[in-house]
Amino acid sequence: MTSILTEVRTFAHRHDELPAFHAAYLVLTILVAALFNLGTFGLLILAHMVLDTVKYREVHRMRWPVTIHATIRENLFDHTLFVLGFLIAVYLHHSLPGIAGISGILRSEITIARSMGTLLPKIEILQRFLHVIFHLRHHLTHIETPIGERFTPTERFSIILIGCSALLLILAPVILHIDGAQFLLIAQEEIIPWSF
Repeated sequence: MTSILTEVRTFAHRHDELPAFHAAYLVLTILVAALFNLGTFGLLILAHMVLDTVKYREVHRMRWPVTIHATIRENLFDHTLFVLGFLIAVYLHHSLPGIAGISGILRSEITIARSMGTLLPKIEILQRFLHVIFHLRHHLTHIETPIGERFTPTERFSIILIGCSALLLILAPVILHIDGAQFLLIAQEEIIPWSF
């Protein structure tokens, strides 16, 4: 029994040195991102935000306004990826009249664009979440978010992207010439985690 524990412990300490581990990790990440919809990754973002709330409020004893600001700021990139992935999933959905009528090579190109537009954000969200989980002690004890400082240009760009994406999602029924019920069905398919 102790030899098995020794082997597991050795693997835990040296797994970063193994190329096969990195390959398997990448394949599993892509597989998970392909299998689950955006709602699942929204739950990962929510779990990350809960961890950040504990980090800022409980570990570092910050006031609620500072905790909320730091939590949102630390997860801003994940929110941007999520909203962009959702926007792409809605606008390139296979049930839309303009896309359903297309066949052949153009339809396969749209399918590939939609897959990449939703898969890449999901992979990045999953990678960022797993990094937090694998380095939880470091994540909870170290503050890397600039608290009390102005937003960086990248953060401002993320906020603009979220705003533009939200506006395009609000206007989606008009732009895509679909009714509100069809838009809600598409949104539910993408957002509710247990609908595959």
